[in-house]
Amino acid sequence: MKHNNIDSKPIKLGIVGLGRAFMLMLPTFLKDERIHLVGAAERNNQQLADFLEQFPESTIGSIDALCADENIDAIYVATPHEMHCDQVIKILSADKHVLVEKPITINAVEAKTIADAVLKSKGSVIVGPSHSYDLPIIETAKILRSGKYGPIGMINAQYYTDFVYRPRRPEELDTTLGGGAIFNQGAHHADILLALIDAKALSVSACVGNFDPNRPCDGAYSALVEFDNNCFANMTYSGYGHYDGDQDMAWISELGVPKNPDAYGVARKNLQHKNEDIERIEKSNKGYQKGYTLPQATYNEHFGRIIISCQKADLRPTATGIHIYADDKHEFISLPQLEVPRSTVIDELYQLVHYGKSPIHSAERALNTISICEAIHQSSKDKKRIELSY
Repeated sequence: MKHNNIDSKPIKLGIVGLGRAFMLMLPTFLKDERIHLVGAAERNNQQLADFLEQFPESTIGSIDALCADENIDAIYVATPHEMHCDQVIKILSADKHVLVEKPITINAVEAKTIADAVLKSKGSVIVGPSHSYDLPIIETAKILRSGKYGPIGMINAQYYTDFVYRPRRPEELDTTLGGGAIFNQGAHHADILLALIDAKALSVSACVGNFDPNRPCDGAYSALVEFDNNCFANMTYSGYGHYDGDQDMAWISELGVPKNPDAYGVARKNLQHKNEDIERIEKSNKGYQKGYTLPQATYNEHFGRIIISCQKADLRPTATGIHIYADDKHEFISLPQLEVPRSTVIDELYQLVHYGKSPIHSAERALNTISICEAIHQSSKDKKRIELSY
């Protein structure tokens, strides 16, 4: 893909963690000319060997080796959530930029520690990708900022998936280690709200569901979030694989791939009669390996049904464009699929690395995101409204 507004110098990127998250970003890294992969740190020796075969001039080994390599401009951290804090701070201590998978970490205290570390480093932090990077969300936010339809009053965001029944490592179902739906999926919801509303969250009132004793984790939530611009928002999610929220999105999956409506309950069926070891292997097989490819996206990514109520219109972003239900008419603004999937993440990283532009998806914003997620847990546990402080 050609970018007319860039110089000829690509970002030389190191990778920490070659698992599923990295695989979801790999098509972007391979297709976007602004990225060169030049290093990897990973505990799986076979994955490291495969990486070195595909990218033969790479630095291979530990995070320390990547931090010490002056050839590396930035490092992408795609490890389990509970590892993020120590790893991001180590990279910042080496004065390198960091792209870290959401959530930034597993609690607000650690998120604040990272935000403080940014202030002492020549490097900075971008948290992503999250679904606030999706083109329909970005373009909807621009419309909202224009003020054409008046102030935002309310947002209703909901998504129903099979999250709980996908292959998982044990820690992915352990809330204390950042597992479960809230830190994994609520981080998407919260970040989308911050992108659209452009205000600070003040309070959270929430309930959390744990509906399957065989998969003991927070698998569902519903939260009312109040913001300091008088807007309020409901974010509701279920990962129990019954109703499929992609039905609301014309059977386009979260990753922008068409789905077969008749393939009902596949994740739950596939999980039957599998023990923890088999499930762990299946999850590992979704990580980096030679010959593994992802389905080709044909639409923009999304995170379920989102309806934004303004004074003069309701707006609904979808995988193909934006519906605007105004006072006098309904309008649909069609949006093309990104030529390079998730290239909006690279847009932000490139501006940071080569022009020193402060990122939107910063550690400070991620602190807001994780504070909302943490408050969902606390509100449900204490049965009360939680006031947020940062």
